[in-house]
Amino acid sequence: LNQIKEKALLDGANAERRIEEAEQELWTLTASEAPDAVKIEAKIRAIEKLRADKRMAFIRAVGDAGKILTADQRAALLGTKPPM
Repeated sequence: LNQIKEKALLDGANAERRIEEAEQELWTLTASEAPDAVKIEAKIRAIEKLRADKRMAFIRAVGDAGKILTADQRAALLGTKPPM
């Protein structure tokens, strides 16, 4: 589980770095004397795709971690295991 967690955290940080770089590029596009709406829209769509990809990667990592747990561990994690 720790390996999955560490990989998810690293992947998330890398994705966040790519998002920040794209946000800087967007800022540059919008700061232009004559902003190009087509380029701005494309950059915004690219940023949102990066965010969606980051979110999906996290969901997949959680799913992978869930596959490793036993049924009892999953129940305990979800709070559905009866108290002992």
